[in-house]
Amino acid sequence: MSVLRNILLLALAFVLQTTWIQALELAAIKPDLILVVLIHVALRGGSTQGALLGFGVGFLQDIYMPADLGLNALLMGLTGFGVGYCRSGIVADDVKVQLALIFGTVLVYSLVFYLGSSGVAWMDVPYFWIRYSIGRAAYSSLVGALVFAALLLRSHFTPA
Repeated sequence: MSVLRNILLLALAFVLQTTWIQALELAAIKPDLILVVLIHVALRGGSTQGALLGFGVGFLQDIYMPADLGLNALLMGLTGFGVGYCRSGIVADDVKVQLALIFGTVLVYSLVFYLGSSGVAWMDVPYFWIRYSIGRAAYSSLVGALVFAALLLRSHFTPA
């Protein structure tokens, strides 16, 4: 049941990321809702579930924007695995830890994506990373705080 719920959460995040999130754009910076939800899924489900579901949602992203086919699937799968693997070594229920994890994960994900992307020259990677990634990481952390709060409230008020 939790796997199905996590699949639906990631599907909803994908739909919102590809349609509605453009309305929240500030100075050409958008939050990465899919990565926020994937971090939540990997923290709750573990490394295997995080890797498989991350690969699946990354593959959907690659189908949606096929310029760098396979890059999102690889990075989302590795991100899901890495966050799920590290969950035993951190206090995963602490909000500050979750926000720091989102911030760091978005920074690393963006750097590796820019390095692997065919649309960004190697000389431009530092500019793109500083210009977009830091803002995206902060914005995603803010959205992550709202998402985690909503999920916490939902789990608090719904019967088990």
